[in-house]
Amino acid sequence: MDLTTDVIQSMEVHWLQALAIAASVGLFAYRLRLLTISGMVAATAVGGSVLVAAGWWIGVALVTFFVSSSALSLLFTHAGGVVRQARGKRRDAVQVAANGGIPAAMAVVSAVVDQPGPWLVGSLAAIAGATSDTWGTEIGRFSKSRPRLVTTWKPATRGASGAISTLGTAGSLTGAVVIGLVAAAGYAFGWAAPGITAGALLAIVTSAGFCGSLIDSLLGATAQVGYRCPPCGTTTEAVIHTCGAHTIRVKGAAWLNNDMVNLLAIAGSAAIGFGAGWIGM
Repeated sequence: MDLTTDVIQSMEVHWLQALAIAASVGLFAYRLRLLTISGMVAATAVGGSVLVAAGWWIGVALVTFFVSSSALSLLFTHAGGVVRQARGKRRDAVQVAANGGIPAAMAVVSAVVDQPGPWLVGSLAAIAGATSDTWGTEIGRFSKSRPRLVTTWKPATRGASGAISTLGTAGSLTGAVVIGLVAAAGYAFGWAAPGITAGALLAIVTSAGFCGSLIDSLLGATAQVGYRCPPCGTTTEAVIHTCGAHTIRVKGAAWLNNDMVNLLAIAGSAAIGFGAGWIGM
């Protein structure tokens, strides 16, 4: 058996191990009703790709995002909250791709380029952006004060796209800090982005992640599609309201739904992280 055969077999084993771990996490999330079947398949693909390409470092950050965000979502559900979203609490393949596709893609690129540092930082920043946005949304629902639109600062309906509160903003910042700390803590285990110090990584990932949540709010207040249910008079993100009535589009571009806004905001975090990582090398 030659060296080439050994390398190929080693890679195959690595792939199988990564997919098995990702599939186990996805199945567990499905059993907890956090993912749909399509979401479980997508999560396995995303998680497996990250583990193969970038190892445990990015994988731990991705799991931290998913577990913490799901826990907050469940906490709000048990508290009796009502969310007027196009989908329920279970994430499907589209939602998994919108939140995890960019981090996974950047992790894969980092494995094949000569300078992986900026790509690894961009991947971590993208995860921080997804975490920051989700934490802000879920924690903000507990705010006792009425939220305000980020663009005009006028009072807004609770849960409306682009509406922010002090509590929700604090939640967004905390979510970004958590992923920043996970990224910086990786240095203790020998996981490092070449050319980037732990302190710089913490600052970059946290800042980029929080900026992503602001981008999400700005897009939500301006360009994201919004509908109104004629019988209920309720603002929603769904084409068909929970009451069964067809809604009317009252704002935004029809193609720019919540998933697209999430994708663009996370791309913004990734771009900021990548740029800062490149400059910092």
